Amino acid sequence: MTNEEIKGWALAYGVTVDFEGQTEGGKPNGWGQAKYLDGKRYEGEWKDGKMHGKGKEFYPGGVLEYEGEYKDGLRDGFGKAYLHDGRLVYEGKWEKGEQIEGSSTTTNWA
Repeated sequence: MTNEEIKGWALAYGVTVDFEGQTEGGKPNGWGQAKYLDGKRYEGEWKDGKMHGKGKEFYPGGVLEYEGEYKDGLRDGFGKAYLHDGRLVYEGKWEKGEQIEGSSTTTNWA
């Protein structure tokens, strides 16, 4: 693995990011961070160019949005999701990007 910066890396669904971190075979592999055009950010583990393992997503401005596990580019395993103001809104199990088992906080979403 080498450390590399990749501008305009194409993730799934036509989303492109600027990536900085470990690569193998020209793809993100190991630890790295991705910066999205809208200001969001992901920091964590990668496998074959996809978010895979433990990581964190941040809203534009740096507030934590999600921390937990990923598989093949999607939230998968245990994780916690937060609102823009930092309040915990969900904690539990995810599968293929969907909340499947855990506790949700009922709150004013505004």
